[in-house]
Amino acid sequence: MTDTTRQEDDSAAVKETSFITAVIRAMENDRPDPYLSDPHAVLLSTPRSRTMAREALAAGGTVGSVIVRGRFGDIALGRAVAEGIGQVVCLAAGSDTRAWRLPLPAGTRFFEIDLPGQLEAKEQLLAPVRDRLTCRRVRLSEDLRSGTWPQRLTAAGYTPDEPAVWIIEGLLPYLRTEHFTRLLDDVAKMSGHGSVLLIDAPHADYFRDPANERFLAFMRARGSAFQLGLEDFGGFLGSRGWQAEAYTLRQLAEGACGWLPAPPGRLCPPHDHHWVARARLA
Repeated sequence: MTDTTRQEDDSAAVKETSFITAVIRAMENDRPDPYLSDPHAVLLSTPRSRTMAREALAAGGTVGSVIVRGRFGDIALGRAVAEGIGQVVCLAAGSDTRAWRLPLPAGTRFFEIDLPGQLEAKEQLLAPVRDRLTCRRVRLSEDLRSGTWPQRLTAAGYTPDEPAVWIIEGLLPYLRTEHFTRLLDDVAKMSGHGSVLLIDAPHADYFRDPANERFLAFMRARGSAFQLGLEDFGGFLGSRGWQAEAYTLRQLAEGACGWLPAPPGRLCPPHDHHWVARARLA
């Protein structure tokens, strides 16, 4: 398989799973006791994405990492904006609905970057709630592995010398190590003093746990790299210039993060080995 063919397969995997997460958020929103509220996710729950979500969950996929990182990111983003940060960059934005559902200040610039066609499809599905946008949203179609996205982001109005909130959720399982490290280095170079990084990643134990073998095979069959797991996420981010607080889902369920309501046990099953982190540029 050539590098080009491999990248095309990986891109297809990312696109397919993007709206699966919207289905999971819609399911959570419909619960009588939702940990995460996302009333717009149902608009992204197409028949195809619902079918894929059923298949993924039947194969052993979990909902916890999607829901917990969503609540974690919502609160951290709200705090950063309240501190005065006026630009947000959501990489691999996929089915993220924060620009529509969070009460962001009107002056906030909210940049979304994803593969060509992904954000256009989301906009069409979210057309019924387009009036809910309170911020200035900017859409960029770009493959984050290309190396050209920083220049395009700047050309679109992003200011590298000012602090920003960076959101990178659900992407790292689909990146190879060299792409991941280059992406973090590019983000650091584009970040002004006081910038915040909100990011998640699988723990290395996810790939060692026999309970996840069926789901990993399911993902590999769909072209996903799904191989990047980290023993010490906070330490890794520190080595790339970020001062991080990183938690596993189990630690969050035990109340380890003082500013996040502890997620219920149903969202933190023993085999969902996953990290979420908030970091500032050192």
